[in-house]
Amino acid sequence: GVSSAASDVYKRQYLYTRTSKKEIGMTVSVILEGTLHDGERENFTSICTEAFKVTRAFDGCQSVDLTYNTENPNNWVFAEVWDSKVHYEKYLQFRTEDGTLDAVASLCEEAPSIRIFDIVAT
Repeated sequence: GVSSAASDVYKRQYLYTRTSKKEIGMTVSVILEGTLHDGERENFTSICTEAFKVTRAFDGCQSVDLTYNTENPNNWVFAEVWDSKVHYEKYLQFRTEDGTLDAVASLCEEAPSIRIFDIVAT
């Protein structure tokens, strides 16, 4: 079953993240990128494994993946797809407020970059 803490988090995010149809724009790809301090990769992967359970259940999340650069094992990218930029911004607010963003940044050499791209039908 879902732990009560996870359930509370889900209920809280459900209440303030439902997005009205008129707010929704184009599906977006979100790229977060950072470089870990040496020795943090295993810990970071573990944190992401747990955090992504909530991310994947969050309103508007289509997918999220953790990838590591084959040339630099400390360089990581979150490749995410969201229903809209509005959905992602609500998620980012949630992760800022719950401390996850600061926790991730603390493992990195500098603050991770966040870039949001419109996905164009091709």
